Amino acid sequence: MTIPPLSQIAQNMRPSPIRELFKVIGRPGMISFAGGLPSPQVFPVREFAECSSILQRDGATLLQYGASEGYPPLTEWLREATGQHLRRSITPEELLVTSGSQQALDLVGRALLDPGDVVVVEAPTYPGAIHALRNVGARFAAVPCDGEGMQVDRLRDVVEAAEKQTGRWPKLIYTIPDFSNPSGACMSLARRRQLVDTARELGIPVFEDDPYGRLRYLGEPVPALASLDGASGSVLYASSFSKILAPGVRVAWIVGPPRLIRALVMLRQGEDLCTPVVTQGLVAEYCRRGLLERHLPRILDHYRVKRDAMQAELRRALSAGGAEWYEPEGGFFFWLRLPGRDSQAVFDRAIEEKVAFLPGRAFYPGDSEQVGQVRGGREFARLAFTFAEPDQIAEGCRRLAKVLD
Repeated sequence: MTIPPLSQIAQNMRPSPIRELFKVIGRPGMISFAGGLPSPQVFPVREFAECSSILQRDGATLLQYGASEGYPPLTEWLREATGQHLRRSITPEELLVTSGSQQALDLVGRALLDPGDVVVVEAPTYPGAIHALRNVGARFAAVPCDGEGMQVDRLRDVVEAAEKQTGRWPKLIYTIPDFSNPSGACMSLARRRQLVDTARELGIPVFEDDPYGRLRYLGEPVPALASLDGASGSVLYASSFSKILAPGVRVAWIVGPPRLIRALVMLRQGEDLCTPVVTQGLVAEYCRRGLLERHLPRILDHYRVKRDAMQAELRRALSAGGAEWYEPEGGFFFWLRLPGRDSQAVFDRAIEEKVAFLPGRAFYPGDSEQVGQVRGGREFARLAFTFAEPDQIAEGCRRLAKVLD
């Protein structure tokens, strides 16, 4: 059988740079700071297994097809918990359970964007977001970031420049305000208020991606963008159980205006029908028993030790060599600047020393798909501290220091 030519979107797709690196970083003896993986040591295996007793009670329902919107006991719990976080009540029509927050972004992209439309992203930003939005034909306009997150005072100029260059007003702003991937930055309250106000004035919805917000090790929580927006619908809020429970459950959710949520439901009915009901049921039972709130202090203590270990080892081993970074108050990552060095070349040498990280270019859109002049990543590297153990963090930083020397 002869396969016809691939579509334009399929021809423009690129492999995930992170997924491709897994082939390299899985070598024996490799210490990996590359993948932003949760630690399996804190997976609640026993408690989650005990929740499988729900199958004895509701197995006939959990093993059947379910509503595309989500399993009702889970959506009820999520509405209550997310409503408290966003400081407002959430109606059933405003919430959709998805198979990971990546699916939520994919659905939003397909609902709002036509090929060639522009999405405003942070620079640097999560490569999975670039990947998902690229697949619907998006182009990207980038706003630089610093230790307080997106430099929101530059947003309006970026939007107007994108419109001038492409003839299209941007359709979406994508941001990870809490402990961004890759920079680890937490957007300040002043910038959050400015972002919400500016986006509303510009008429552009904001996609607030919040996988790490519950993982704060230092300082005080900052209100979510969606809580500052109220119920106006300018901010779409998405979160996930991947980092606070386990990524294997593939359960996430999005809150947005009913009209948009209805469109997402219809799109996913042609995609995967619904998130597996049996998985939703197990997660709902886990949350109903209060196990999630009991589990969070455990993972915070676990990751805090690793964050502190990497902070100490970076200071000891790398600061004398000129490496620079902001100390993250939460999340999974350190974002290092290596002045005057090409992080890809450093990566190639580091692999020989059996230590891996992610070079910074992976976190910026490609030249052909980017609107404007923001380029970057050459001198930067992302280090994830959550998977390696403290002794491995120490040894890995020593190996990296050897490479830089």
